[in-house]
Amino acid sequence: AIVSVNLYFEKKSAFALGIAVCGSGVGTFVLSYIMDAVVNIQSWLSYPSALLIEAAIILFGIVCGFLMTPLPQEPSEQRRLQRQAEKNLKSSNAPVTSENNVANEIVEPMLPNVSIQNSPSKSFFGQIIEQIDLNLLKNTAFTLFTVSNFLASLGFNVIYNFADDLANDSKVIKGHRTYIVMSIGLSNILGRVIIGYLGDRKWINRLLLFIITLIISGIATIIAPLCGSSVITHIGYASLFGFFSGGYVALTSIVLVDIVGKNKLSDAFGVLLLFIGIATAIGTPIVGAMRDAFSDFTRPFLWPYLIFGSCTVLSGVILFAIPFLQRKKPNGHQTEVNVEAS
Repeated sequence: AIVSVNLYFEKKSAFALGIAVCGSGVGTFVLSYIMDAVVNIQSWLSYPSALLIEAAIILFGIVCGFLMTPLPQEPSEQRRLQRQAEKNLKSSNAPVTSENNVANEIVEPMLPNVSIQNSPSKSFFGQIIEQIDLNLLKNTAFTLFTVSNFLASLGFNVIYNFADDLANDSKVIKGHRTYIVMSIGLSNILGRVIIGYLGDRKWINRLLLFIITLIISGIATIIAPLCGSSVITHIGYASLFGFFSGGYVALTSIVLVDIVGKNKLSDAFGVLLLFIGIATAIGTPIVGAMRDAFSDFTRPFLWPYLIFGSCTVLSGVILFAIPFLQRKKPNGHQTEVNVEAS
């Protein structure tokens, strides 16, 4: 869905993406209240049933996905695909000529006539791996951007997953804890739209804005365990994190286009999501395990939040090197433009 928005919009793509992804903030805001109410009705509804209700709501996203239709190809894109097809034909191991066909005289000299019967078949997972263009990692700016997102994703879901547990450990009144998660959702909506809008302004350095969102999100994570038992201070850190983490999501693919170009966006975003998924799968369980290990401490979440919040801050700081890497070697988008012009 994120890639589709980038392909649909040439102008104001950051603002459009901010609007498109703010639904996640709406879901966090609304579902936190609904699910809290649902699971507390113990007399007729259990946790598994509540999860089934939530899953059914999320499943509705499939219906929305059917509304996305492919864009018509531009003439330049058609020429590029034609050249790629010719290149693939020249390296093919299968005969494409047939008897009594005049075109054979033209095509046959270009192609080796080797039987395809003995070609090794690839497994399902082998075909998936083949689709992942890891050659993109040769682009040092993209590699650094991937490392940054990996570090950010280690701690990105910490607050989302443990805000209620942190409030419980901090002795926040039980009836007030829902407001903390709701504040994350509401501020997340605003962050995605407002920072997405700012990302389209010509006077804004999008990479710098992206770096700021990461650093402030990390700082909000670090200070969260120090907020005491007041729900107001918890809402404060949650709103700060929600706003800037929302901006981070809105700008990720936009900055990625600036680094690799729109033609490579889908491949690059796929590789990026691979590492983001790995980091998310690693980070959240480790935070939970650390919290259990420090359960006898006054602030059990202090060290987990400090470590993973620092990872998020570091993920922003290292991106200051990208402009220097791009000066040393033009990115893929710039190279393609130069080739087309010649």
